[in-house]
Amino acid sequence: MEYIPLFSAFTAQVEAIITQSGYAFIFLATALEGIPLIGMIVPGHVAIIVGGFLAKIGILNLYWVLALAIIGAIVGDYIGFNIGRKYGMSFIDRLRPYFFIRDSHIEKAKKLLDKHTGKAMIIGRFSPVTRALMPFLVGTNNTPAGRFWLFNIIGGISWALVSVFIGYAFGSGYHAAAGYLGKFSVFVVIVAIIIIWGYRFVNIRFHIFKKYELFVLILNLLSLYTLTRAIQDAWAPESFMANFDVYVNLYMNTLNQARAWLVIVAEWVTNIGSTEVIIGLGILSVIWFIFHRKWRTAAIMALSVGGTGFALGVLKAFFLRDRPENALVSMVGDPSFPSGHAGMAAAFFIIVAYLLAYRIKSTFRRELTIVACVLVIVVIGLSRIILNVHWASDVIAGWSLGIFVATASILLVRYIGALLIRK
Repeated sequence: MEYIPLFSAFTAQVEAIITQSGYAFIFLATALEGIPLIGMIVPGHVAIIVGGFLAKIGILNLYWVLALAIIGAIVGDYIGFNIGRKYGMSFIDRLRPYFFIRDSHIEKAKKLLDKHTGKAMIIGRFSPVTRALMPFLVGTNNTPAGRFWLFNIIGGISWALVSVFIGYAFGSGYHAAAGYLGKFSVFVVIVAIIIIWGYRFVNIRFHIFKKYELFVLILNLLSLYTLTRAIQDAWAPESFMANFDVYVNLYMNTLNQARAWLVIVAEWVTNIGSTEVIIGLGILSVIWFIFHRKWRTAAIMALSVGGTGFALGVLKAFFLRDRPENALVSMVGDPSFPSGHAGMAAAFFIIVAYLLAYRIKSTFRRELTIVACVLVIVVIGLSRIILNVHWASDVIAGWSLGIFVATASILLVRYIGALLIRK
């Protein structure tokens, strides 16, 4: 099994990168979060919570994480304070449309500030809405520098301590859970929590996600879970899916002998839905969207198809799983796990369903379109099982991967696009 050392080398490299650049990232993230406008989109709070977690599991040093988080928080707030003193509210008024700063954000921060400057700086730091605005507003309020420094230091230290130790405590639970579930499963749970938190964090600040995009988030998490289980099963010394794969393969072999027409249909479907055809459709779609200046749509399609293609190549190289020996179509040199046909079909047609669904006003036609896209994804994947060129678990993993990348692309581009492109 050559993929195991390859995967281990990859994870070791990732850990080395985190160790070497993690401290710098923690400092920059916490410093930038205190600057008005920029701080609205920088996840400094997440950075130091993750820093505490990484310190607990031994990748980073706890004292360095604490020190850099505190210094970054204090420095960032000082920069924001000076900008407020020098430029006043005109600084935010000119740039507000580009950063989605709402009047409610400023009003909430001012209400805190009117009650008591010190309390406002400390309490405001713990709120994601006011954290990036409070130092700036204190500067516009002509607060003496000495008074600012006192509460800046108190607020920075308390915020950093609480945030780092939240991550540190979570790291304690990680060790216990990893012993029971396995480190890979717990890692994916953490990724899912970050995705959920990020969705909520972005929506609280910018209100950019529509109601139906909550379904996209749910689909993203479900596909992540299924993909995780498929990868974990493929990596395990004893595969849980192995018996199921063999059963389905033998059943299809018997079915194909009894119904020759099924093989003909499956060959036709698998050719129409090949990875080359789907990639070609994806490229043509991106070109068409760019030609019509639909930049976000083009980015979603490009990320979905391109990201899935890249991930398929990486996973195939890691696992190098052999295809069934009774395959009806020759696939020399191409590893079996995960299915490229299933992955690319899911990545492309999930985006097609997403783009068409909210444009179709008729409920019946909208639901018919979604069902049609889902059926195409299912049929293309099943054609690979019927032809015995893939194990059933390969197709399940391919579907999950394509859906995960597609839904992640939608959420990511919606967020970035809302920040950079004015409607």
